Amino acid sequence: MTVDDWYEQRRRQGVVSGQSAPQRTPAGITDEELQKQQQEKKEEEDDEEALQKARNWDDWKDTHPRGYGNRQNVG
Repeated sequence: MTVDDWYEQRRRQGVVSGQSAPQRTPAGITDEELQKQQQEKKEEEDDEEALQKARNWDDWKDTHPRGYGNRQNVG
């Protein structure tokens, strides 16, 4: 349970007023920037080409362990 969840639960119970719960927003991020980030994230999730590319890369990493590359110059 996060702190925000705890405050929300207490607010619903009436123990804590809504104003005493801290508002957690990252410094310097406006609502417009937040909406833009959410839109970009949604577009990335919906993009079939990016999804396929990520899946192919994941499959390649499964078959090629780290350090798989050129080992001829190892002395």
